[in-house]
Amino acid sequence: MTPGDLSAIGAVGAVVVAAAALILSIESTRASVRSAAAAERAAQAAERAAKAAEDQANIQGQLRIDAAQPYVWADVRPDDGSGVILVLIIGNSGLTVAQHVQVKIDPPFPNIPQLAEAVAAQQRLAEGFKSLPPGRTLRWWLGQGWNLLQPEGTQPHQITINAEGPFGPIPELTYELDLSEYRGQDPQPQGNLHLLTKAVEKLADKR
Repeated sequence: MTPGDLSAIGAVGAVVVAAAALILSIESTRASVRSAAAAERAAQAAERAAKAAEDQANIQGQLRIDAAQPYVWADVRPDDGSGVILVLIIGNSGLTVAQHVQVKIDPPFPNIPQLAEAVAAQQRLAEGFKSLPPGRTLRWWLGQGWNLLQPEGTQPHQITINAEGPFGPIPELTYELDLSEYRGQDPQPQGNLHLLTKAVEKLADKR
């Protein structure tokens, strides 16, 4: 074998070694890229998990706050004793005391002249009052349904309620009550008190 052949063999070997080194370098780079991508995906997954845990904690905290806040409402209902007199009722169905309560009724509910206190009561509600304990209701007679309900059309009244609880102001509550929904309903006295009253009246008539 001539020196030239040896030189050629050495050159080929060098090329092979260089090619092998290049292949190893490429594979190493690919492995590094895959490792970096996997690490990035893991970091993103951890970030999403942390965000989900934070959101869940915030939701649970808000639920606890909402459960501890008062719930003030206003409604018009037939009086249980007569079934024909409409009554304005303000109540707190929450678990804590409502403070700085303000109930605005626009336009004010109608009433009969003999029950003018209902007008003053609605004015006081709009100005606000100090507190309303849980479970308490306030009631004012408005008058007989046939004197308050129009013969046709709607009678909408917008209710806007603001109050504060142990965690500060509660979200403003706004909704609409339509008195015309009571039109045509059959008045039905509720409870044993009405029946007892009728029984006593019958006994008195027999004397």
